[in-house]
Amino acid sequence: MKKFISLILVAYLCFFPLMTNNGSKAQADSSFMRVITEDTPFYKNVTDSAPLFYLPYTYYVKVLSENNGFIHVECLVNDGLIALDGYVPSGILYQDELDVTSPYLSLKITTATNGILYEDCNLSTPIRYVFKDRQMQYFGHIKTSQGIVYYVGYNDVLGYVKEDAIMPFTINNHPNELTFLTPIEPETPPENQQNETPEPITEDFFELKIIIIVCLIFAGLIALFIALKQKPKTNVAASYYDDNDYE
Repeated sequence: MKKFISLILVAYLCFFPLMTNNGSKAQADSSFMRVITEDTPFYKNVTDSAPLFYLPYTYYVKVLSENNGFIHVECLVNDGLIALDGYVPSGILYQDELDVTSPYLSLKITTATNGILYEDCNLSTPIRYVFKDRQMQYFGHIKTSQGIVYYVGYNDVLGYVKEDAIMPFTINNHPNELTFLTPIEPETPPENQQNETPEPITEDFFELKIIIIVCLIFAGLIALFIALKQKPKTNVAASYYDDNDYE
């Protein structure tokens, strides 16, 4: 009995850490939700009428809490220098349950010309001057009356910069599988409504058709030949001799 209890204790000590780690990993993965549209708004406050920017497509945000129709989320760049927290409307993020090792977009964009970092997306309040060939951390974009502007971080300062002040760049999709793009299979119609596929026309069908046509032509020729061979009957007037004709 003591040996049996000892074996159970050893097994518990061996497998308990694995069970604990798996549970914490699942919990960590489930705390991330994915951006599945290119116009997912990120608000600084739930009372804001306009978003701060639109989140990068296919990447993730960390869920902090959810209530009143909004999800409180965090955006943290991979180098850990700048973190943002804000709000996304409920129902537009996706939880794909995949292993999330690098959830956030880590993208440096470079200024093409000397420019200005602005506090607002309307580019009305400048924060600081930025020289050419300076790198900025990209967070997202937003379309305004001024065109597309980017929300960036530069020397621990957050703000907006105009698109024409930045060198062209591309944003690759997150390496995780795009499970939210799985195609929907078409519905199968009921069996009694399925259209039967007609059998393909074979060479035998054409041969039979030709034989029938030839037979009809041959029969017509025979009928014509018989009709021509028959001579028409002529009506012969009946003649008689009357003795009175010579009287």
